[in-house]
Amino acid sequence: MMHRAFTALTLLALLSAPAASQNTGPKRVIEAQVLGMAKGDTVYLANYYGNKLYYADTAIVDAKATAVFKKESGYAAGVYAVVVPGPKYFELVVNEPVIKVSTRKEDLLPALQVKQSRENELFIGYIRFLNERRLEGEAQKARLDAAKDEATRTEVKAAMEDLDKRVKQYQRDLVSGNPGTLVASLVKMSMAVELPEPRKADGSLDSAAAYYQYREHFWDNFDLTDDRIVRVPVFGNKLEEYLTKVIPQVPDTINRLADALIARTGSSKETFKYIVHNITHKFETSEIMGMDAVFVHMALTYYCPKPGQASRVDWMEADKLEKLCERARKQAPLVLGRKAPYLCLTDSTEEKWINFYDLKEEFVVIIFWDPHCGHCKKELPEIYKVYKERLKPMGVEVYAVAKAVDESLMKDWKKFIRENTPDWVNVGLTKNVFEEAKKDPRKFIPRLTTLESLNYADTYDVFSTPKLFVVDGDRRFVGKSLTADQIADLVTRLRERKAK
Repeated sequence: MMHRAFTALTLLALLSAPAASQNTGPKRVIEAQVLGMAKGDTVYLANYYGNKLYYADTAIVDAKATAVFKKESGYAAGVYAVVVPGPKYFELVVNEPVIKVSTRKEDLLPALQVKQSRENELFIGYIRFLNERRLEGEAQKARLDAAKDEATRTEVKAAMEDLDKRVKQYQRDLVSGNPGTLVASLVKMSMAVELPEPRKADGSLDSAAAYYQYREHFWDNFDLTDDRIVRVPVFGNKLEEYLTKVIPQVPDTINRLADALIARTGSSKETFKYIVHNITHKFETSEIMGMDAVFVHMALTYYCPKPGQASRVDWMEADKLEKLCERARKQAPLVLGRKAPYLCLTDSTEEKWINFYDLKEEFVVIIFWDPHCGHCKKELPEIYKVYKERLKPMGVEVYAVAKAVDESLMKDWKKFIRENTPDWVNVGLTKNVFEEAKKDPRKFIPRLTTLESLNYADTYDVFSTPKLFVVDGDRRFVGKSLTADQIADLVTRLRERKAK
């Protein structure tokens, strides 16, 4: 936790902190004497936001090798790092008006002395205790590995259990003896919640019940109403663990548990902001199919106000918030499980209108593409090959929607169909339909199609091509952005699941 090395790239990252980590708070003085540094040397102060460090302030070393940080806008409570040339750093807890420490440049943690700060006396003492116990544990582990007789192994295991008990007792004593301190909160957050082992009627461990119990009590040692915890790295680490390892990666489950977690922040602004922002960003940028449903839920629940109401998010600029909400509202009808919007367009003759809802196949792959898109012309023949070999024999149809709104596009669309012989369903927004619809859409609506079909790019959020969806027999989305082989595998799994 202390005296870690920085890479040059990491130090540069400290100098460009994002808006989410901006740090203001009570006025404080942080005085760090680093013996071995020369007058005029530069020392940086960095603050944790979640589990990452960001630049907070700069100080110049004086003739006594002391750097004094006293920014006018103050420093929010949290864990900070004093960064010295190397670069390397040592950590401090900032939660008091004045903090004074002294150390040596070449020996940061062993030489660190707290001159003024009760919290840092506790913090440094705790770090040193853990380091000593770690070394003790490593020695016991080496003894256990080398032990050849059962008596020695039993003795070493007992010693390791005793070591674990001593660490837990030290933590409990520190927490109970220092209520209200940030150090006590930090230590408590790092402690495992002790729970009874649920047993089945036959006495065996009930692993399912144990999991649900663990998940239910995961946050018991965290005060989520305490804004200070967003600047303590253990909180950021725990949130990441909860989202990726504890919660099943199922959008509905993630949404439900995310809402429950956010509700526990109460009136806290900082923990609310940290959790909402991190969950939204994580699933907005996820490459896992279907996780856009979490982004949509987070956006529409917390960011995007309902008519007559204000947004619960006050940290985004209005234009960025508007763009996020527009994107979420476009994606909302397209998440897995939702019924696909109606889509009926004409074939290349501009005479036959084909509604994909009328196709007899149970599964349909909808592909939106552009005849002038180089990636499309490379991808579609590959998909067609798998279509002929695997998808069509499985009873899967492809409904390929081309952009053909001018003479050039129409010509290239027909040429592509001739040369690549795709005998799947080829439809498009064609030149004549496009031009006539601009004059008077009632020529086609509602007799032949719908406004949503003619505006398919908006309806299906087609901002780049190719874009692909898979729908089932109920015409609900079951897949998106898949390769052809992945589509075949998905259909096989879905049919197997249905057969059970």
